[in-house]
Amino acid sequence: MEIQLILGKNSSGKSLYAEKLASELSSSPVYIATMVPCTEDNLARIEKHKKQRQDKNFTVYEMPFKLSEISVTPYDVVLLEDVSNLLANGIFRYSKTADDAFEEILAVARKCRTLICVNISGLSADGYDKETQEYIEGINYLNRRIFEISDLVVLMQNSEPVIIKQADM
Repeated sequence: MEIQLILGKNSSGKSLYAEKLASELSSSPVYIATMVPCTEDNLARIEKHKKQRQDKNFTVYEMPFKLSEISVTPYDVVLLEDVSNLLANGIFRYSKTADDAFEEILAVARKCRTLICVNISGLSADGYDKETQEYIEGINYLNRRIFEISDLVVLMQNSEPVIIKQADM
């Protein structure tokens, strides 16, 4: 089991980079799409990601939360797009916690060869209402937890990957 974490701000290139990594590691990677389209912006982002991965031979699962139900093998490379949506779905749709989301991530990681997690980073909860603060704190908490167990952590800066953690591979 190998875990990779790709972090960055919105529109930093983290998804495109993660797709490239997954495609380099497997000729038929698995893509877990967690976004539930609630707005026009969500729909546009989903369409953008579909076009990005169009010719990359991904098997796509649209799974808002219960990742443990996905059938993957010990040979699969899995891209989780993305952790912040997984958390939002868990909290607001299923009354789950950040710890529950972390357990769902671990459930997939234990089944596959490589799990590539994409998540937003650099968020501050200051100035938001209590519910939004708790959500942002949950994102930051998950980033710390996933960072601890990751073999590779990449931070996208100016659309360029910067390796901030790399285990001996």
